[in-house]
Amino acid sequence: MRKFYRGLLIVLCMLICGISFASNTEEVKQNIIKQAKEMGVEPAIVLSIAKTESGFNQSAYGAGGHIGVFQLSHSTAKPLGLDPYKLDDNIKGGITYYKNMYDRFGSMELAVAAYNSGPEAVKRSGNTVPKHSQRFVTRIMTDYQSYKGMGI
Repeated sequence: MRKFYRGLLIVLCMLICGISFASNTEEVKQNIIKQAKEMGVEPAIVLSIAKTESGFNQSAYGAGGHIGVFQLSHSTAKPLGLDPYKLDDNIKGGITYYKNMYDRFGSMELAVAAYNSGPEAVKRSGNTVPKHSQRFVTRIMTDYQSYKGMGI
């Protein structure tokens, strides 16, 4: 019940503060593709992450206080100077975090695992996908192949 009220409070705050919701999934996807290309990241992989994290829903609110399309935490967004409640910032933050993890680990699977469970968990697992992230990584990589098959 607490989770429901916390989510409701966040949605109300977003409405009161004038933070807009994306009008539809296609607009969110196009925004992700545009920003990914501008940042030099394969759009298919970050689309896959956003799909799994939130279903492209900027108003999504996760149990650990994660926010928006890419389910960013304040601790991830703040050092980047981004506001996770704003769609463009959330997308930029998610792509930036994925890109940082890819640069650190050198593979999509490990970058996605680090996105999910944090870079320290990947490191503790001997630079392999931690057991608790295996389903997440499999789902992302399956969606990634689907998007690639569509020419994205």
